[in-house]
Amino acid sequence: MLSFEFIDLILFLGISQGIFLALTIQVIQNKNKAANKILGIILLVSVVMLIGRMIFLKYLTSSLFLYTILIDAVIFIFGPLCTVYFRRLAFSEAKSFRLPWFHYIPLLLQVVFFAYVASINSEEFIEKVNNGNFNIHFVIIEGAGIISNSIYWFLNVKLLQKYIKAEKENVSFKQNLVTFLKYFQVSIGIFLGLWMISFISAKFFDHSLYPIGYDWLWVGISVFIFVVGYYSLKEPELFRIPLQKEKQQMNRLPESDIFSIGNRLKYLMEKEKLFLKSDLTLRHLSEKLDTSTHNISWYLNNIMNSSFHDYINHYRIQEFLRKVEKGAHLQHTILAISMDVGFNSKSTFNKAFKLEMNDTPSNYIKKEKVA
Repeated sequence: MLSFEFIDLILFLGISQGIFLALTIQVIQNKNKAANKILGIILLVSVVMLIGRMIFLKYLTSSLFLYTILIDAVIFIFGPLCTVYFRRLAFSEAKSFRLPWFHYIPLLLQVVFFAYVASINSEEFIEKVNNGNFNIHFVIIEGAGIISNSIYWFLNVKLLQKYIKAEKENVSFKQNLVTFLKYFQVSIGIFLGLWMISFISAKFFDHSLYPIGYDWLWVGISVFIFVVGYYSLKEPELFRIPLQKEKQQMNRLPESDIFSIGNRLKYLMEKEKLFLKSDLTLRHLSEKLDTSTHNISWYLNNIMNSSFHDYINHYRIQEFLRKVEKGAHLQHTILAISMDVGFNSKSTFNKAFKLEMNDTPSNYIKKEKVA
């Protein structure tokens, strides 16, 4: 009789929570449904992987072993799905992004291999496995899985870097989801690195690094994916950025447009104090100015020599300094004042203040008191 152990509880909870999250994410209102649809599939893929690992680690029989080969096919769909999720989550495109069919060829080959071994008599199959007839196949499958997932991990890193670079031109506030995605990529990178090390150690040096290895690492990856699911339930939608900017029809704006945008922009900043809006975006500003985001971006980059993010934060820092001069820091905390002038996080404010004043907020205030 099989005994119930702590690992069984972990796997059971992971499977049940994965199914719950995959369904719940689909009914979230006012979120990026195209991205959440893919996230739901990734969660279900993680559930399938956990089921496969539960079978392999705890309940393996000769008949069930065959089906773990089919379940292992999900390692070839995890990378492509994560890339599609990142693309849909971060970038705004006319049609929901999809990868070309050839990205799923490794998945198809694994299914074909399963169909082949399924056609063999079960007793003959087990005998061949025990005799090592399929050892080379299993090595190729695992090695291909490492290479495939590493390639898509690298593509996701490049997508995230591209988004972060474009973010400064489109939003004036810190998005927690961006920070989380950085940690997510670092964590998945660590998992893949450990998987590669354990694979090389076991297959080429005949030395097991247990418990570090294929089975336990994929349990870890699958459980970690659920963190993404929970995070997506509570965090605001990531501000999506057009992947390709509008085509520039001229080398520069006419003098009349430059003058007009400059005057209207100055009015919005100095009179209406639009920078106080903590979730201000380039799109919102373009609507207020009745011009395109491309024109404003061109004006800020070429005339003001600044990104949208830095331009808005300059006004916020100046407003903070005015409040300090009036003694606001005697009644309120530095954080409270920074939030009042449009910042949405302490780290963003400190970074912007250091960039603007070459000093920390607390040191600046101390110096002003001495003066």
